[in-house]
Amino acid sequence: MRSDDRLSTNETELAWPRGLSALLVMGKRQGTKRENKQLWARVALSAALWYSAPDPKPYILFVAADVHGPWRTPDAEVVKTLLVDTYKISADYVMLRPVSNCTLVEVRAVRVLSKIYRLSHVFAITHLYHAARSQHYFDEVVPNASVIPVHPEILTEITLPDEHAHLFAELPPLIAASMPSRFDLFREHLIEFLMTYTHALDSHGRFERSIARLLRRSTLR
Repeated sequence: MRSDDRLSTNETELAWPRGLSALLVMGKRQGTKRENKQLWARVALSAALWYSAPDPKPYILFVAADVHGPWRTPDAEVVKTLLVDTYKISADYVMLRPVSNCTLVEVRAVRVLSKIYRLSHVFAITHLYHAARSQHYFDEVVPNASVIPVHPEILTEITLPDEHAHLFAELPPLIAASMPSRFDLFREHLIEFLMTYTHALDSHGRFERSIARLLRRSTLR
């Protein structure tokens, strides 16, 4: 990514705004090994973007409240361990607020943090199937936000400092392994379509939050 005082109008080119910004690792409901890898890939890409960013370095935010693996470890703990221990990012830049059990609450939590910390921009990291709905939600309440998809082609836009490149040797295969299978992609697109249609009828998100509470009883909300 390159430094600039505005976002590029070229969708294939990523640009850093001036001022304090943040990278949001969007949550992923855990259920299969491939879905675990989606969360890991989002964290890894966020870490790579953090290293490629100019000063002042962005915060890395995570507000989802799901649990991870058979021991039901909070996802926030997994994300922090990966960022701090694996990718050697100072914990001072890692901001965890595990309050969200759905995309709508996630975006609204980011709106609050953006106002509190006066963020000039938020870059949300998620997979491509989830990008359109996420951007739509952000456009409603967080106008200074852009979604960056986790995809092998995005790596061509990232320039890592040589002294930290070794931390990301496994990033290309990790991202490739996180890509949904054909069946999973069909399922995810169907969910995205239904949630987008529902949100058009219920912009306050009561139905979406109710469904999330029903399906994700282990989360905080």
